[in-house]
Amino acid sequence: MRAETEAAIRAVKRAQQIADSREGAAKITSKGGIDLVTDADVACEDAIRLELTQAFPQYPVVGEERAGTPVAGKPYWLVDPICGTRHYASDIPLYCTNVAFVEDGIVTCAAVGFGVTGEIVFAEKGRGAWSRTQAGQRPASASSGSNAIWIDGKTERGANVVRNAALMKRWYVWQFSSTISYAYLATGRISGILHFCTPSIPPYGSVHISAGCLIGAEAGAIVVDADTGAPWNIQTRSLMLAATPELAGQLLELARS
Repeated sequence: MRAETEAAIRAVKRAQQIADSREGAAKITSKGGIDLVTDADVACEDAIRLELTQAFPQYPVVGEERAGTPVAGKPYWLVDPICGTRHYASDIPLYCTNVAFVEDGIVTCAAVGFGVTGEIVFAEKGRGAWSRTQAGQRPASASSGSNAIWIDGKTERGANVVRNAALMKRWYVWQFSSTISYAYLATGRISGILHFCTPSIPPYGSVHISAGCLIGAEAGAIVVDADTGAPWNIQTRSLMLAATPELAGQLLELARS
């Protein structure tokens, strides 16, 4: 395992411990609109930054709460300390921590930590994905065994797609505001994802979805641009992930309907 992957796992584990202690969870600040942040979000990011910079002081860290700027020509980290803060603040365990490592514009290592359960899913590009729990470690693999899919319905387009999918009565459609769904797909808990992001993504990539995309792809899922069908990259705004080619075709058709 790469040293960068080990650092990402350690950082995610530290964030899990802080988040699950719920210290700072009740101290909530609005970020505008429906977005919010808790003191725990900031504490988690600070702990992640400390872990990553101690291991690799030469690599910049870009985080959801503390921001940051990559340096041209250098690898860097993308960090989302608590994705699903609304759930977290309400003490609902549908939140996660995302850490991704980017080299030459490509995500090459990633770790996602589940809230409460302690599970960590991680991957290295070209080397597969793994799930680590108290019971041990096993390969992570996408599966079509579930008829559940996750669709982000916060945009107008997403809301229309959710409606169309519900009326088709083909899948059980899940909606919750957390990219833990990406790790769920990588571990076979759900079989597909449609995620319609904001109109623009920073040139360095998204702190929210970069880790999940690599982990999903390394777990065997099809991960493509929902608009073009092209392979995903750190600038992809609308994503489709599917456990099988058949489901991928169905979801792409749904996304374009």
